[in-house]
Amino acid sequence: MKMRYVILPVILALITLFTSCDGSGTFFSASGTTNEVIVLMDEDAWEGSAGRALFGALNSNVKALPQPEPNFRILQLTPENFTSTFKVARNVIIPDISNIYSYPKLTSDLDKHAMGQVIMNIHAPDTASFIEFVTENRESIVDYFITKELQRNANYLKNQIKEPISRVKQVFDIDIHFPKGLPNITEHANFYWATNNAPRGRQDIVIYQLPYTTETIFEKDSLISIRNRVLGEYIKGSFDSEMTTAAAYSPDYRKMEVDGLFRVELRGLWEMTTDMMGGPFVMHAFVNEKTGMVVIAEVFVYAPEMNKRNLLRNLESTLYTISIPEKEKEKKS
Repeated sequence: MKMRYVILPVILALITLFTSCDGSGTFFSASGTTNEVIVLMDEDAWEGSAGRALFGALNSNVKALPQPEPNFRILQLTPENFTSTFKVARNVIIPDISNIYSYPKLTSDLDKHAMGQVIMNIHAPDTASFIEFVTENRESIVDYFITKELQRNANYLKNQIKEPISRVKQVFDIDIHFPKGLPNITEHANFYWATNNAPRGRQDIVIYQLPYTTETIFEKDSLISIRNRVLGEYIKGSFDSEMTTAAAYSPDYRKMEVDGLFRVELRGLWEMTTDMMGGPFVMHAFVNEKTGMVVIAEVFVYAPEMNKRNLLRNLESTLYTISIPEKEKEKKS
């Protein structure tokens, strides 16, 4: 089967290895479909082992979804077809296999042809080392583009919704920007829940907090136990069901830093205990040093018989708008 013009429906440690070159400046904004990656590669290389290795990485399944969905929509272009229309694409990968290199490496060009654009260059001295490098670093390559998409969408969200949610700031002392269309609000002590309450394509954001007492609170099992207890208490369904973490899939766990704020991320599946409902969730947990509280923000979706990748990632971008507001300067008397 040919992979020509195939179209199918980031780890911080690696990002620090990238040499990023800012563009000379442009008024154009990066365009293209969200979660789409253009691969700039001639046809023979794309159909060969190097192209198959790269395709396999980009076409890998999204983590923690109830059904398989590829991480990206992939479009392959030959260099001569990389015209002005495509040069402003949001995500581009340029393989560069040449004996001028002594070892494989990654570099990135940011905002080269358009604001918000990410161009990843994968350099390698030969095909064998290219395949080995892409195979060994496939998760990091994928995570890099996913993170850039989330950051790009978060910036768009902050520009679209200028003011953070005032009630969340009042209760949790954090800034966060919600997308439009989440009108249904439920509040309890130290608990805030916004949802569109849709029967299909449902989107929910939950924020809750508890005192920071020990570092072990950020361990994987501890966070799962906390979410089961808190969400089980406040999120109910039919037949006396409660929200819980699906045991069939052990959530993915990682430590990360976003805009200087240390966080722990859980990514897994939720379900209702005695009801046929479930879907994916993403949690970020961090300490608000101003309040001495552990703040946990989660997004989850319910979309039976629908693809969920874009729905979840668009909502997940909300987590990347979170910041702890600076203390207001005391007025001089």
